[in-house]
Amino acid sequence: MAAIDDIKARLEIAEVISGYVSLQRSGRAFKACCPFHQERTPSFYVNPERQSWHCFGACATGGDIFGFIMKAENLEFKEALQRLAQQAGVTLPTRERQSEQDDLYRLNEAAREFFQQYLASSIGAGARSYLEGRGISRESVSKFELGLSPVDGQGLFAYLMKAGFAPEQMVRAGAVYQHQDGGHRDAFRGRLIIPIRNGQGELGGFGSRALDDSMPKYLNTGRTLVFDKGRTLYALHLAREAARQQGMVIVEGYMDAISAHQHGYENVVASMGTALTDQQVAEVLRITRQVTMALDSDAAGQQATLRSLESSWQVFQNRQVWQAGGFTSPQRREDLNLRVAVLTDGKDPDEVIRQAPEKWEELVRNGVPLFDYLLPALSGQIDTGTPEGKVRMVERVSPFIYAVKEPILQDSYLRKLADFLSIREESLRATLNRPNVGQRTTGTVNGARGGGQSLGNRPANRTGVDRSALVAEERDPLDEHCLALLLRYPDLAEELPECGGLPPEYFRRPENREIYLQMTSAWSETPEMLIPEENFSEQTRRTLAHELWEQLDRLTSMNLPPMEPWERQESLRQILGRLEERQLKELKLAEQIRFADDPSVVPEEASEEALVLNRRIKANEESRKQYSQNVSRGR
Repeated sequence: MAAIDDIKARLEIAEVISGYVSLQRSGRAFKACCPFHQERTPSFYVNPERQSWHCFGACATGGDIFGFIMKAENLEFKEALQRLAQQAGVTLPTRERQSEQDDLYRLNEAAREFFQQYLASSIGAGARSYLEGRGISRESVSKFELGLSPVDGQGLFAYLMKAGFAPEQMVRAGAVYQHQDGGHRDAFRGRLIIPIRNGQGELGGFGSRALDDSMPKYLNTGRTLVFDKGRTLYALHLAREAARQQGMVIVEGYMDAISAHQHGYENVVASMGTALTDQQVAEVLRITRQVTMALDSDAAGQQATLRSLESSWQVFQNRQVWQAGGFTSPQRREDLNLRVAVLTDGKDPDEVIRQAPEKWEELVRNGVPLFDYLLPALSGQIDTGTPEGKVRMVERVSPFIYAVKEPILQDSYLRKLADFLSIREESLRATLNRPNVGQRTTGTVNGARGGGQSLGNRPANRTGVDRSALVAEERDPLDEHCLALLLRYPDLAEELPECGGLPPEYFRRPENREIYLQMTSAWSETPEMLIPEENFSEQTRRTLAHELWEQLDRLTSMNLPPMEPWERQESLRQILGRLEERQLKELKLAEQIRFADDPSVVPEEASEEALVLNRRIKANEESRKQYSQNVSRGR
């Protein structure tokens, strides 16, 4: 019954049960003392992935969300169905409506049989050759029930009429349409037919692909009583069990999913080229929280891809919060592991899987967190080297941050964005009208008194970005902090070799790079480092072009707190680590772009370069962390 599945998709079993008993996290499940018998040791478990509960104690029974409500409230199934439908906002079909749905499912099954027979006939030889050329095996043709529609536009209509279906039923199923003159014509003509089953295996409609240059290339059944593309993930009924074990991979097209299954990757489903909807995400989260979205690298569709990602991200984040009942969620939002696997060389998943299955495995295995993918992807469209570009970047990324309800995650994303744009975190927060980390509010936010305010709590009318805070970022604070420290305390130059050196290219802005080069020249002239602090900047000034004097004055007048010698050393080491990390990340992005754009580069070389940079970034982070710990212990 479709209504039952719809209710299960909209309601989380843990949410419903938490209204009757206090649940505690236990691995991937929740536990509690059984509400149906007296006990001291919890034996009642709820499994969100399987949407089930079970008592391992005296009850020795279990079931789904309906079984729990029936037992807890002493209700008949019909009463439990009505109650949960009301809670989920699902309209239960009347007996007549249910009968109509059943008739449409039967009609679709009859249409599938016709399409399959037509493909297997002598007329289908050309379509079979096409499938063979695409690398689709006979086993896959059978498994995915592929078929072919006649070119004349009358074959299916005649077949269904003979099978006893009325023309009105065919129109309601989307199998045929009616002309203004009253005649009927098949909806699909001369196309490869791809049956689309819902998560429960019911055949709601069809997808189709043109076998020539006809447009559109892909055409689906329109929305009907039993089919809504926005509620369906292609091949979900086949991928369910594998996805429970391995996590789910979401691709865009039918052929991508078919090819993946044929090569043994049975945890793959297709979104059919659209952004994920709330209903699709609900289906996914009932099965797994390990989700990888595999995206084509087609530059022409990159804008659409980014819009799709933003929509999908919003839906995933919103599904992490209970939608009804007012209960506190026992679920941990960080359980969701949403990653992006980006394909290179303009290939789609179908091509990668057929040509190099091991490459596909590597791409999925090395998928990056969606937010980490977003920053370099957007920077390819926005010049973040200018203040205006920084503003545009924040405007594009801020919806992703707004969608997150977890303050800790928000803070992490804000720091990443600030580092990526080389701006102060305080300036970024100012653009978003958000308090600093650790800043307290006097009221109650998200039910936690005194907690830090999150972006999700921003007033609805404050959706813009305060441009003034970012436009002021014409300078690079990371560059300037380092130079100001060295100008104030020139003896720190002795620490540079021990800290791994400071290459000039670490400075992003050219004026800062030139000042640093002149500083090193001054150091080389006085190797004993006997220059008094108050005279060092003047010696540097003598070798500088006068256009840079104003910048030098700014650096020497920067307000630095008084520091002990060891504090100066630690401050220098920390700032050098951040400069190096920024440089390494930019190198990594540049390598990714170069390897993606240069077809002559061997994929293994690209992977090795990326691995080397990843190791250096990780080593840098570990080194800085260890040094900070050592200094803290030693001081």
